[in-house]
Amino acid sequence: MELKKEIEHLTQQIDFLERVIIAISPSTIGHSELTSVIGPILTLNKESLKSMLLLAENTQYRDMIILSRPFLEGTINIGFICAEGDNAIINSKKYAYQKGYRDLFHGIDINGFKIEKALVDHVDEIEKAAPNHMKKALADFTTKSGKEINSWTPETTKQKLEKIGKTYGLYVNGLLTFAFYSIYRDVSEIIHNSYYGARIYLGMQQKDMSAFKSSGDAAKFFSEHQERLATLFLQQINISINALLNILSQKFPIDPIKEIFTESNAALVTYADSFKTTADD
Repeated sequence: MELKKEIEHLTQQIDFLERVIIAISPSTIGHSELTSVIGPILTLNKESLKSMLLLAENTQYRDMIILSRPFLEGTINIGFICAEGDNAIINSKKYAYQKGYRDLFHGIDINGFKIEKALVDHVDEIEKAAPNHMKKALADFTTKSGKEINSWTPETTKQKLEKIGKTYGLYVNGLLTFAFYSIYRDVSEIIHNSYYGARIYLGMQQKDMSAFKSSGDAAKFFSEHQERLATLFLQQINISINALLNILSQKFPIDPIKEIFTESNAALVTYADSFKTTADD
């Protein structure tokens, strides 16, 4: 793996994703309930990719790695919604509606320091005036004990991946499982800035400071580790984009999207072949 090659490949894959977003936009294929949900997520995923590219080019590897997690979450959510169909679309929208409603009265109290919104004083009147579909959405995302359900779907991320793999085939299943395995667990620690997360990113989990003869040796080892880690994560992002394009080409079997996915695959093969050439040399 080489960081420069991963950056070049990511630039290509971002272009493919941008073209697919346009190809399934309402202005191109008309309105659909599916694209009204996955369209915004796709757009935000594209923006995350551009941020990752910028960070990688400027050696800001930690923040680049952190962004890989929401990108992967978005990719899995899109794949799951495409695989699950109407039920996932409806749940996505109901969750969004009731979450926005609850946020009108959101507050916090820590050691007597209380923050709340002005509408809290009018919650009873607002609840009475709420339309029935809002009351139904609130009920769907409230436990029997009255607690808010803070997930739009009961499936775990692993269960979503299982559904995606069964629907879209072995190739998609393999790529996303590999990315999930490589990204999910460790990036969670890096995001939360735990001591373990710091050790993972810096390289201390591989080699302790006491093992080095000089600070220069330590700096060299840790900087090389961080670049290798960034390269690995970019690789996982690149294959995840290809998996996402595969899903969309199956869900929207129209010529423009099929052509874009074919181009993405060809770029992936060329990218893989470049490593064979390097090894042969």
